[in-house]
Amino acid sequence: MESPEIVIESLEPMLNSREKNPERNPTSRSIAITPKKDPASLIKRKNVRRLVTKSGESNVSNGRVTGPGTGTFVGIFTWLVDSKWRWTGLIFFASFYITWTLFAILFWVICYFHGDFEMQEQGESVNNGSIPCIENIRDFTSIFLFSLEIQTTIGFGFSRVTEQCGAAIFTLTVQAILGAIIEAFLVGVVFAKLVRTKQRAQAIGFSQFAIVCQQDGQLSLMFRVADRHTSRIIGARVRATLVSQTRTTREGHVVTLDQQPLRIYPSGEDSDLLLLWPTTIVHSITVESPLYGMNESEMTQAAFEIIVTLEGTTSSTDMSTQAMTSYLPTEILWGYRFDDMIGAKSDNGRPTVDHSLMDNIYPVRTTPEDDGSEEFIPDLS
Repeated sequence: MESPEIVIESLEPMLNSREKNPERNPTSRSIAITPKKDPASLIKRKNVRRLVTKSGESNVSNGRVTGPGTGTFVGIFTWLVDSKWRWTGLIFFASFYITWTLFAILFWVICYFHGDFEMQEQGESVNNGSIPCIENIRDFTSIFLFSLEIQTTIGFGFSRVTEQCGAAIFTLTVQAILGAIIEAFLVGVVFAKLVRTKQRAQAIGFSQFAIVCQQDGQLSLMFRVADRHTSRIIGARVRATLVSQTRTTREGHVVTLDQQPLRIYPSGEDSDLLLLWPTTIVHSITVESPLYGMNESEMTQAAFEIIVTLEGTTSSTDMSTQAMTSYLPTEILWGYRFDDMIGAKSDNGRPTVDHSLMDNIYPVRTTPEDDGSEEFIPDLS
């Protein structure tokens, strides 16, 4: 059996409370003993297609979607906002260069068929002395610069469209309008990316697994949430939903991906969650719980997923943010409790939160194997 790594910490302000708890500190020594083990080694892996990834991304794809809000324009805008900055920057530069080049080609074709390239240095055409479509252009390079000047509205400079060529005038107006639309579209994308709350939501961390143990005499499912950002989340609410692959109703109807809410504490229906420090969310497995009656083996083999959603308002920007994660049955560990993350006070008198202990657990002897009275002792090997 692999010996757990023992980490000795001098947390004097927490010794008195820990010495009173024989589970947490089974010895009378004035140190805190924390068994360390890689949580991933405790999870029995399965090839299960989850609905929501651990990072909060949805794995549900929509097909044959019609109706308002599903058009190509909306889809492209959403894709650009959600994509990485390097892709947004690439589209930003490419859109301008492509439009400049396309309209330069159109102007070149118009000038070619109008005979502008046969123009003399004095600005007169050899074709019966007619006025050219675009004055002072000699080759494709000069036309490309002319196209750039039109779309960026920096002025025509030495070249300009004359009133003798209707096709060139029409092309000029189309490019001016299209250029304004592209600029407005890309500015909207960049602004939406700057003010979006996705980056803020990434600072909200959930424990990689959930645990089941006794809490206040009641078998409970627990997971941990923490905010690692300096700006705080106010009015935070946490919701947990158990999604079963199938559920058969009393009438015999089979419901696919049935949703059942889990009552949790804190952050219930009428209370907000204080995220100044990491908080353990507790769901009591009572008679009303969908998990009631399951033991460890039954829960591991069950086909469900617990989706957790945290919603709140960022104090610095006053914008709402949302973070999600999920737990599969194989990511629920029985007979463990989360380790403390709040350590000794620093020199300035403030308690210190060690976020590296987010997923640290230790075994407890108070978790029954099922809803009976049989005691269950987890194995760390």
